[in-house]
Amino acid sequence: MKKVIGIVGGISSGKDTAAKYISEKLNIPAFEMSQPLKDIARERNIELTRENLVALGTPLAQEFGADYFAKILLGKIDSAGIFAGMRQIAQIEYLKNNSNFILISIEADPKIRFQRTLARAKLGEATNLEEFIRNEINENSGERIQRLFEIMKMADIHIENNGSLENFYNQIDNIILKLL
Repeated sequence: MKKVIGIVGGISSGKDTAAKYISEKLNIPAFEMSQPLKDIARERNIELTRENLVALGTPLAQEFGADYFAKILLGKIDSAGIFAGMRQIAQIEYLKNNSNFILISIEADPKIRFQRTLARAKLGEATNLEEFIRNEINENSGERIQRLFEIMKMADIHIENNGSLENFYNQIDNIILKLL
């Protein structure tokens, strides 16, 4: 059975950084869960903004199933892989049932995450802390398919990323032994 390390966390919590680091340490591929969605958006000439991707993701999940992107990505790995940015419960359930799956939650203070977001200037993020927090809550509630906060509670391993990059890497090094 394929080994999958899922990574969940809020915007700018360190998901991609962790995925890249673990990928290099374990020599396994890393993917963003949103990559298939971004590919579909490009095919449909939809601008890659957070709002557009969230709006596109919900009807795609309704049409193909909420586990659709997990199925696509699982098919792209040979024996092991890392999937960063998990946001749908059906993805977690599919991977638990169809792979040897472990879920890592990366948590960081919203103020720190907002500062990181400003530094990376990616996908038209919020311009102030209040908007940043409000957008994250709105993206993960109501009719939306995303359930970030619920998924974070489902994690097997929790990492706090409020400090230095060195500290973050040290925490990851400590859990890598559990992942092998």
